[in-house]
Amino acid sequence: MDLRDPAQAAQWEEQDPDGFLRRREFLQRTAMTAGLAASAGLVLGPDALIAHAARQQRRAPLPKPRDLPIDTFVVLMMENRSFDHFAGWFPGADGKQAGLSYVDDDGTTHETHPLAPDYQGCAFHDPDHSWEGGRAQLNGGRCDGFLKGDNDVYAIGYYGEKDVPFLGSIARNFTICDRFFCSILASTFPNREYMHAAQSYGQIDNSFPPQAGYPSGFPDSTIFAALAAKGISNRYFFVDEPVSALWGSPGLARSSRVEEYYQRCKDGTLPALSFVDPSFENEDEGTSSDQHPHGDIRTGDAYMSDVVHAFLESPQFKRAAMFIVYDEWGGFFEHVPPPSVPDDRGSPDINKNYGQMGFRIPSVIISPYARRGHVDHTQWGFESILKMVRYRYGLAPLTKRDAYARNIARAFDWRSKPQLGIPTLPTPPKVVSQPCGPGTAFQARKASTSSMRPWLDRLGFDYKPATYDAMFRAPSSVRRARAAAMR
Repeated sequence: MDLRDPAQAAQWEEQDPDGFLRRREFLQRTAMTAGLAASAGLVLGPDALIAHAARQQRRAPLPKPRDLPIDTFVVLMMENRSFDHFAGWFPGADGKQAGLSYVDDDGTTHETHPLAPDYQGCAFHDPDHSWEGGRAQLNGGRCDGFLKGDNDVYAIGYYGEKDVPFLGSIARNFTICDRFFCSILASTFPNREYMHAAQSYGQIDNSFPPQAGYPSGFPDSTIFAALAAKGISNRYFFVDEPVSALWGSPGLARSSRVEEYYQRCKDGTLPALSFVDPSFENEDEGTSSDQHPHGDIRTGDAYMSDVVHAFLESPQFKRAAMFIVYDEWGGFFEHVPPPSVPDDRGSPDINKNYGQMGFRIPSVIISPYARRGHVDHTQWGFESILKMVRYRYGLAPLTKRDAYARNIARAFDWRSKPQLGIPTLPTPPKVVSQPCGPGTAFQARKASTSSMRPWLDRLGFDYKPATYDAMFRAPSSVRRARAAAMR
């Protein structure tokens, strides 16, 4: 509904007074951020306001690369959640949750709805987040196709702040971005490939390199290789299945298990760039810690807490920046259409266009130089993070995508003194994802899920399953939680 239409506004206020007030407050706050009268928010509408506010936010010039007081970057990438679905509740952000409706293939209208206390969704399908499915959901920019195809009402459910207590708290205490889009309107691997290399090597699905004509792995045109060529330290940290294996032996050579990340945080020996991933094993059964359906989102929230607390407690925090992102939207509903941007494989045909970004994802910037309690409205993608790293270390663009991207360094506050104090943050209970039971919807997905294990075996990788000791800094608390759940 549009607040600028008096009839729609009255209907919205009657049906969903809380949502109506949140939207009105968002428009008024954003107008003030844009340097406009609060009443302008009700006249201009959100898109115009967001554009005005974003221009105001990025006015300050960047320090020169050698003067940028950041020499340690960390990226934590979780899985498959859209902004509206997971963070649409956030005050001052352009989010929508309650009060939206979508039509399924049978012509039946369904309302958006809270999902808790169901934190796994085992009874539902994993929403479609493919190249074709994303385009059907986008539907020419109308963003109304989230119940098309195999999607059920899980795709239009949402979680509130109390359901993701750590993510909510860290977002409130640092900077959350409400215009951060995943890089490509496609599934996990293509987006993670963009995060590592600003391209997906022509891939639109979760194909492994040999299927794409690269028998030994994708060419190592990653940010890691670019840093290494200049003698700058870098590392990829994983729990069980390393995504770095997509680049073959060179990717595995720069990889370590997450226990080493925790130790390096403690010792103050983090490299210039670290990527940290959760566990991916058994996503189909619902026991991963990456927040991918059907894993328990509380398990992912607890893992995120440990990774972030280790970072905040590190002596390197005073000159560091962490980005929490999600690889893609996971097929969950979104009201903001993603843009198309310059790309080496760009095309005016959306069905061939790699420059078509995916839907928004939750994203948080953590640093002494991040604005505290701030909502950033500028358009970003994974390539924006790569551009900041390249800017800091004087690296050439990896592709057209990161060459033309906005530098996310502009989201930081370089003029004020760094805020070195660490806010009080919750330590969520270590809830361990339980397998979805027989006959639940996950089994339909299981048959079509590609396993990474054959590719890892081919590379001679010493695979080890995820364990509590590997994932968490206090595994004894996990064991207690697991024992309590089993009683």
